[in-house]
Amino acid sequence: MAYVEMVESKKALRIGLSASINIVFNKELEGVYKTSVLDFNNDKKIVFLSIPSQKGKFVPIPKGVRMTVNLFDGSTMYEFDTISLGVVKIDNLYSVPVPYPDTFRKIERRAFIRLPLFISGMLKHISGESEEIVVFSTKNISAGGLMIVTKKLLKLGDTIYVNLDLEPGLSLKEQKCKVVRVDEMQETGYQYGLQFIDLPQQVETKLVRFIFQKELKIKNVKK
Repeated sequence: MAYVEMVESKKALRIGLSASINIVFNKELEGVYKTSVLDFNNDKKIVFLSIPSQKGKFVPIPKGVRMTVNLFDGSTMYEFDTISLGVVKIDNLYSVPVPYPDTFRKIERRAFIRLPLFISGMLKHISGESEEIVVFSTKNISAGGLMIVTKKLLKLGDTIYVNLDLEPGLSLKEQKCKVVRVDEMQETGYQYGLQFIDLPQQVETKLVRFIFQKELKIKNVKK
């Protein structure tokens, strides 16, 4: 199954879908907000989103603010770029209408590819009352986990906490991980496969986009 493909928007839209709004180019509103699909108009190509919220507070998105919308349908995520048309009231409900394109980017969240990535981070391992912090190097990353190399000896099933800066606005901070793969000792250290545990949805969304954009750059270079 393709990692990312383009699908017709009218086949993906459905009232009630949970969604998120990601705003990057507005410093005052920068962040990820929870929302949902209240309604949509296929003729005008406008989807009406519930008033977004962040940390329990409603945040009306003013007209003209550019954003990326993610729609979540089971293991599938649909993504498109758009702009706020302001706040309107329909059937006694306030909503944020946004135009949508003919096609969405469809991402299967259970079919994440692993992106080669070679950067350094820090991991914390707690054993009893002792706590150890050590350096690791990544070998690849997906929205489900990491492959790392470190001098620290870990066991299958161990829980560790990862700190890793990927790009401005995207970092793993004390991210809980489980060791799900242990490879033989190499010259550079022990190699482990890590699975993210309870990765926040907004971080997963940003991570998917990060991997997707890096993958496109790699493909363009190969061309």
